[in-house]
Amino acid sequence: MPAQPGPVIFLRHFIIEDAPISHSSPNSASSDATTFTQPRVGDIIIDIRHPAEVEAKPLETGANRCIELPFYSLEQQLDQLDPDICYLLYCDKGIMSRLQAALMREKGFSKVGMFSIKS
Repeated sequence: MPAQPGPVIFLRHFIIEDAPISHSSPNSASSDATTFTQPRVGDIIIDIRHPAEVEAKPLETGANRCIELPFYSLEQQLDQLDPDICYLLYCDKGIMSRLQAALMREKGFSKVGMFSIKS
């Protein structure tokens, strides 16, 4: 019977490392998402918060178009989005927007960033 891998080998496969943040624009083909506090003309903001959060604290996006698309249904709706358009994802803390930006990049969206409200 072959020897079982030790715990170090087993755990090595489950370590998740933070990806470095690129300082490129969301219109670049970079694999890393950048956070923007000022969207450019034509950028579409995707508010991925839960609908109750959106209702309690609506997002002010100025002239930019905003799509309310909760994080739990984003992947199922990706086929309705144009992969050639720049999307900036928004959530209150930035954690879920970073995860969903990575998902979008995996699905072929290269122009994805994160949107943060200026403090």
